[in-house]
Amino acid sequence: MRPRIASLDDRTGIEILDPIENHRYVLYTPETASPTPADTDPFVYPVSVASRIEVSALRLPYNDPVTVRDANDGSLVHEVGHDETRRLDADEYLVEISAPVKLYVRVASTLRIDAATDEVRLAFDGETPTEVGARSTHTSPADVITVPDDPEAVMAAVSTFGSALKTTTCERSWPTLRGHPPRLERGDGLAIPDDLGVPDNGVTIHVPADYEHVFTVAPLAYYFGAEVVPGDSPRLTAESGFEHRFDTDRGFEDEVVHTLKRTVLLDCVTRTEGFHPMDLHERRLLESATDLDFADLYDASLPEQLEAYLSVPDSALRDVGLTWDRVTHVRPTAGGIELLPYVANDLSLVRVQSPASESPTDRFESPERAALRSFKRGPGPDETEAFSNCGRSREREQVSGVPGSGEYVPLPDDDAMSQAWVGDGTPVHGAKLLATAFEDTRSEPTDGVIDVTVVCNDDRMREEWDAISDAYGARDVVSFDVECRFDATTGELRDLLADTHDLFHFIGHIDGRGFQCPDGVLDAETVAETGATTVLLNACRSHDQGVALVEAGARAAIVSWGDVDNLGAVEVGETFARLLNYGFDVGDALEIVEEYTSIGRHYVVLGDPGVTVAQCADGIPLRYELDRHPVAADSEGETVEDGDDHDELDVTAVGYATRRYPVGSVQQLYLRGPDAPDFHLVPGPTEPFTAEPAAFREAVGNYSVPLVADGELLWSDQLFDGVTE
Repeated sequence: MRPRIASLDDRTGIEILDPIENHRYVLYTPETASPTPADTDPFVYPVSVASRIEVSALRLPYNDPVTVRDANDGSLVHEVGHDETRRLDADEYLVEISAPVKLYVRVASTLRIDAATDEVRLAFDGETPTEVGARSTHTSPADVITVPDDPEAVMAAVSTFGSALKTTTCERSWPTLRGHPPRLERGDGLAIPDDLGVPDNGVTIHVPADYEHVFTVAPLAYYFGAEVVPGDSPRLTAESGFEHRFDTDRGFEDEVVHTLKRTVLLDCVTRTEGFHPMDLHERRLLESATDLDFADLYDASLPEQLEAYLSVPDSALRDVGLTWDRVTHVRPTAGGIELLPYVANDLSLVRVQSPASESPTDRFESPERAALRSFKRGPGPDETEAFSNCGRSREREQVSGVPGSGEYVPLPDDDAMSQAWVGDGTPVHGAKLLATAFEDTRSEPTDGVIDVTVVCNDDRMREEWDAISDAYGARDVVSFDVECRFDATTGELRDLLADTHDLFHFIGHIDGRGFQCPDGVLDAETVAETGATTVLLNACRSHDQGVALVEAGARAAIVSWGDVDNLGAVEVGETFARLLNYGFDVGDALEIVEEYTSIGRHYVVLGDPGVTVAQCADGIPLRYELDRHPVAADSEGETVEDGDDHDELDVTAVGYATRRYPVGSVQQLYLRGPDAPDFHLVPGPTEPFTAEPAAFREAVGNYSVPLVADGELLWSDQLFDGVTE
């Protein structure tokens, strides 16, 4: 499945559609552009489709990262900065555009580049033959390994994960140079395809042959391209003689996590000596804290790099820690085998949770359990009268549909930005990974339009539709088709669930029997197949119905594990709608909903938390943390009154990883401090900077961006004026 390049219908230009990832990107032109097929071979970098047009200029709809390279060898000519104008003499250029669909523009001409706040314009010397190449950045398992329920067999399978890497140099820290590990399928015997092997990089990981150790090192083995072999003493060895032990004072899990995080961080800094030199925030910090020679390290072997990286004192890295995207807690049983490739692909940190280490009594005396108990509204578990105040539940005898009390799993706090669980039971917060959610690659072509269907089956809950109707589809360039159906019958709801939707949002009542409809109840377990990619079931006790829909084909389901009052559910529904519309994946959207809404901690994600509904306007989803402070005096020494538009904002931008821009990506902000570096690693916060309210409003006011001020979640399009004035 390849991207498609076609003329725009409503204006001059071309659109590039990625039918696999459902991304759409446009390039506007002054003249009518009529693309014709072109050869992909002349492009230095791989593209799967190319078209030729004859135009005098191209305009990007956003200020996406643009790099100008030599068209013959791909060497760097110029890295385009924000708010920059540059003219290059006539030559053969390859312009790399880091958009949701990877684009390259080949042109032989003079080149003028104008990078403004919200767009980038490329101008040529008159109407010029121009070739546009595109490739989808989609990755999925290319091979299948059959694995029996045996830890040593899993070791052999995990040892092949590194075969997906496109390089074993530090450049593999770029996500586009890491392929997806092969899929694991449980079976009677070990069967590894002949073309899968272990990269010849001289690194071996030795761990005891049990699930607890093998699961923990799987992402590390994938990233290093290392072979995993049985060994009583957990350690990493190299052909050079270097050895790094994992049984340190930190403990085995923490040492493995420490090794992965440190190596990825230092690889990201070392790679700035390679094909993509850049002014990176983390490099600045490391150059002042260590004596590492990154130029020498770039050309060193992996064992040499690891020896240098792991010899740096912890104190030197204290202020340079890389924020991590996700930690996945795994039950060490054969049931987690099939999810290992997807956990490793995300470079998730792995922490093993053993049943023997838990006390059911202690677990449910936790704050999470107390919240579960105290949140329920209405009569107790032995009573059957109606929940008159519950908002979105029915009678007690009908409102099962969630796991029993002994099936909830509390997840310990971690410094990652999101959490996930693999194993029996359901986490009290975070995401529960379900293998069926990762099996659907969504290979069928789409039309590039985001289809959102909302069903509201209770007239008293129309407030939520009113709140979300403006949120869905409030975007330029990204095409939305938003439909709302009221009072859907069981037959109508069944048909809607069978249709193809990028997002299916249900507002109403759900209990143990299913979805409440005017003519009865629809049980999702009777729905053979759903075309919905993501479902948001904003109703009481929607957990089991969400599981059924994931098993029927949905990639992710956002569900509740308790009773939710209507006012709180409206807040949650609107917040999810805005976050998903902006471009957050469902896992990170849940983390924000949990932290900043009144009842958000009573929702979980089932399936794949990395699913996104829409591409992000900023490329990488951002959350801005704001703190306003008045300026003491103006330029003439007169005091500026509190609330004046000349007050300043202390701003920190927090970037979130997505499957499009996972761990190892970089973010570049248009608005930053005068001496700030050009780039920061993703995910995590940038260094704080000070901004004038007007400048900040100009940077984020064109669409709905989440802001946090005084601990409250706000939105730039509706509430920005209230924050800054």
